[in-house]
Amino acid sequence: MAIPQVDKKMLGELEAMGFPTVHSIRALHFSGNSNLESAVNWLLEHESDPDIDQLPLVPREITIECGDTSNEVRNDVQGMRDAVQEHKPEERTETRRHNETSQLEREQNADEQEEEDRKRILALYKQKRDEEGRARGRIRSQLQEDQRERIRAAKDLIEAKRTLEENQRKRMMESRIADQEEEKRARERIRQRIEDDRAERRRRLGLPQENPGPSIAIITPTKVKPVEHVVTSEQLRDCLRTLKKNHKDDNARVTRAYKILLKIIANIVKNPAEERFRRIRLSNPIFKDMVGNLQGGIEFLELCGFHRLSASGYLVMPRDRIDMALLNSAGVEIASAMENPYFGLLSK
Repeated sequence: MAIPQVDKKMLGELEAMGFPTVHSIRALHFSGNSNLESAVNWLLEHESDPDIDQLPLVPREITIECGDTSNEVRNDVQGMRDAVQEHKPEERTETRRHNETSQLEREQNADEQEEEDRKRILALYKQKRDEEGRARGRIRSQLQEDQRERIRAAKDLIEAKRTLEENQRKRMMESRIADQEEEKRARERIRQRIEDDRAERRRRLGLPQENPGPSIAIITPTKVKPVEHVVTSEQLRDCLRTLKKNHKDDNARVTRAYKILLKIIANIVKNPAEERFRRIRLSNPIFKDMVGNLQGGIEFLELCGFHRLSASGYLVMPRDRIDMALLNSAGVEIASAMENPYFGLLSK
């Protein structure tokens, strides 16, 4: 076996275009050494072949020489040679000139055809390069857009977390101020009650009343707003953990209770003005079976703002006591508990 012979000129042009020598030899051999366009088309179609880096092999030509030639054959050959030599010199010259002219024309036509093929091949090559460049540009733009979207989502998450923490700090500060005011009013009420008891004992004993003096302030009864206890996310989680621990052997019942609690919270958030969503009858058999009889269910609703009315047997959330931030936080904690299969089971 031997390496096939290919057109050296076309091989050099393919190598000048950037194709490897082995690839170029294979292309010229399998395209029939016809023209550059056929070779380049073959390369584009077979560039992913597994044997593209292997040189092709063809059977080596073997010349078989005969032994002795008979005298008759030798005489025929000699006669042919003599006949050729008898041609006139002018005829040979004319034939040679005609052949040279035809050869020159063929070479010129071949050069023109080669130049056109080269231009067409270069145009195809440039078009393919441009398409690959545009495809890479689109992929790069998509990656940049995805990165910008991830950055925006991270910023939104950080801003939401900051807002939630700020609201919690404000509620804690308001609660401290309210506690201080309530403590001050309680001390004043106790002092006034002591003064009243002392005056009542002196009156019963027939003793003259003490002059309170100008320093004693007269307290007029005012309506005191009850102090709201600030509920934290940790308290909500503890309540949900308690519910899960007390009924860990009945996971389906716990999940059903979580869904009912989430539905109650979601209805209030979506329709805060609807009183029917803020009023729950404790004796309702469905509510009792799914939430009321589970330790931690009613306690969770009370943390969210519901109040138990013993006289009527209802859980009620007043319209002015709705805390949207607290309800949203409660919804998040319920959803997290439902998604985490180990929620409440690993904690002590």
